[in-house]
Amino acid sequence: MTTIYGIKNCNTMKKAFDFLNQNGIAHEFFDYKKSVLSQDDFEKFVATFGNKVINKQGTTYRKLDDTAKTVLAGGDISAMYEIVKNNLSVLKRPIVMGDDVALIGFDESEWGGVFGVL
Repeated sequence: MTTIYGIKNCNTMKKAFDFLNQNGIAHEFFDYKKSVLSQDDFEKFVATFGNKVINKQGTTYRKLDDTAKTVLAGGDISAMYEIVKNNLSVLKRPIVMGDDVALIGFDESEWGGVFGVL
């Protein structure tokens, strides 16, 4: 099953949901506002996308102190997770993971190619 991770009230997420629904792509939604991401899932995100996982343009990131930003830029996944689990909005949205799918951010042409709906 394909899972889309993010928050409901996000314009980019709305575009992603519209794309999935309009193309009949079955998916589950993991809402950062309602559930805490597991460390295993976070580790998979970092292993797949590297430092792109952290949204450095967002308000949540900008509000973090310099120490937290340094940890998020480092390689200590456990320390990074400790910050992320309490600030899930710092993660780039959406993140889509499935059997043959790994996407971060929303780019309609990229998604169309991955899901075969060009």
